[in-house]
Amino acid sequence: MLIPTIRIGILLVITLAYALFDALNNRNVPNAFAYASVVVGIAVLLATYGTTVIAVGALIAAVVGALGYVLYRVGFLGGGDVFEFVAIILLLPLQPAPLLGALPQFNLPFILSVFISTGIVVLWAVPIYYLLFVKGREKTFRIPRRAALSAIALLAAYLLLFLAIDFAIGFNPTALALILLIAVPSALMLAFQKLITARMVADVYPSALEDGDIIATNMMQAKDLRFFAGKSKSFQRLVTPKLMKDLKGVKRRLPVYKNAVPLAFYTFIGVLIALAFGNLLLYVVF
Repeated sequence: MLIPTIRIGILLVITLAYALFDALNNRNVPNAFAYASVVVGIAVLLATYGTTVIAVGALIAAVVGALGYVLYRVGFLGGGDVFEFVAIILLLPLQPAPLLGALPQFNLPFILSVFISTGIVVLWAVPIYYLLFVKGREKTFRIPRRAALSAIALLAAYLLLFLAIDFAIGFNPTALALILLIAVPSALMLAFQKLITARMVADVYPSALEDGDIIATNMMQAKDLRFFAGKSKSFQRLVTPKLMKDLKGVKRRLPVYKNAVPLAFYTFIGVLIALAFGNLLLYVVF
């Protein structure tokens, strides 16, 4: 029990550090820490696991790392988040027996449990955070008709999913609770998508850009896109040092996701849930 406890302890320390950097350091994780977390993960993987688990962990880390890098380059994920996911995989490749749950976990990847738990936490955190605590360019809570219909359709789809599960394996109150945990915030996000997106964004001058920022190109008019593209061939969603250099001195604002949720903070909560209960989707079918 000592080695698994040490692994989990290291995992909690590293993911908590990522969460604190994300929440308290303007969502910036120092490169040195990100690299060190992966090095520690590799050391733990090689020192405490057998050959098979090492191979599985390395493969999962490589796949998630590659996909994460692609998402980072296109501006949908922070670079620090990619390093954190890789570190988590290396430290705990497979889902251990949950501390509070009794369901078998079938040696599923631990990171899969983390993604599911974190996703549910984010689904709730985003509408609560942006609708109640963040002010921005959009102040009204008006729901467009199309958004309302989309939200209703989504709720209906989740209801049909539960009915299908109920028909296949019988009534499962845990499955109903989990489906509602996903369905309700998902519908809220669809209904208030425009408002939430607007509150994530701040209009800033290029001098206020930081490496790794995400530009809300979907909220820019065509003429503004052409203007900035004319200033830099590197203009894209992801802010890079070259883009910052090209736009230096430009006195024209652009929308940037400066009020994004601290994903590493919610990842830490997802890790705690995954350790406590395992893969939550298993509760839907068992």
